[in-house]
Amino acid sequence: MLTPTPLFAQGKPEGSVGADASNFAVSQNNRLVFSVPHLKRIKKTVIERDTIAIADFRGREKPIVDPDKFMPAPPPVSYVVSQLDWSPDGRHIAATMTVIPSEVGEREDDDSDSREDQRDREASQKLRLPPNGTRVVCLLDDDGHEVRVAGSKTRFIEQASQGAWLADNQTAVYLSGVGPYKIVRVNPYSGNTSTLFEGKIFDSVAWDPPRNQAFVVGRSLSISGRTALVELDLMRETVRELARLPEFQGQLTVSASGRKVGYFVDGDTIEVRDVANPENAVRVQTGPGKFEFSPDDRRILLKRGPADKSGDLVWVGLGDNSWVPILHDLEFHDFQIAPDGNALVVIDPGKGMLRVYPIR
Repeated sequence: MLTPTPLFAQGKPEGSVGADASNFAVSQNNRLVFSVPHLKRIKKTVIERDTIAIADFRGREKPIVDPDKFMPAPPPVSYVVSQLDWSPDGRHIAATMTVIPSEVGEREDDDSDSREDQRDREASQKLRLPPNGTRVVCLLDDDGHEVRVAGSKTRFIEQASQGAWLADNQTAVYLSGVGPYKIVRVNPYSGNTSTLFEGKIFDSVAWDPPRNQAFVVGRSLSISGRTALVELDLMRETVRELARLPEFQGQLTVSASGRKVGYFVDGDTIEVRDVANPENAVRVQTGPGKFEFSPDDRRILLKRGPADKSGDLVWVGLGDNSWVPILHDLEFHDFQIAPDGNALVVIDPGKGMLRVYPIR
């Protein structure tokens, strides 16, 4: 029987940072990037704009994106960060955001067009803001400077989501569309942009940036036209089918080592495949939740319950079905295991604090 990896985290956390954090990510060199929502009233409109900050595990914090400088007013514009990702070198960040101009803000009345409204629209046009409710990817360095795509006529990468930097720390990839998705690769410094695997679309994508690859689920890459799990080389554009999937419900997840990939086959069961030997599949019945792989790939850490709700954390053994609850059965809004496998970061559902616990 496998011995479950212990998590020495029953006392105080090693570090705490932030407050009211809504999203976060952990870098390869153990730094945190996180977003904090802020509401602000501008004239007759209430807008939301998120601060982005970085911190180390000891709690030393530095804001890198100030809302008033990042999106100055006029015009009154909301932007809401939904996902953050570090580059493999820990020096660049990809932020997925939704940009919402004031026309869809919460107005207090229905006053007719005014000169101020007209000036706001003119200012919005100068900023080249995307249409209402557009998802965009914003590329940043770790000082908060925007890395704009050379030659682009727009400030952000529009109609895009799930941005990620690849291993050369010069190239980024993102999903285009609202699903099924296309994969686009861009070098923002040269402006070179290309749609990869032309003519193919994907239902679910999980990036593996340190190895310049992705794992995808879809039908368009399978000769049979059936749903398949596929490994993609994002630089060479090569394709390797791992397995056909009669059942797939979502949450495609790759381990930090790149050796395991897992997903829900239904609302209660996770299937895990070994990338080197994909015919070897292990299933564990967990109930619904969000999961990540342990540092040794021999178990998963599961946050039980709906993915967007708080839940308790449990180590689930792959192969022996062992269950080891951690952190006093307390509930957390979200979690991430650090890429080096030595720490666990959670979001407290109360004050939105990020807390760091060691994994021994």
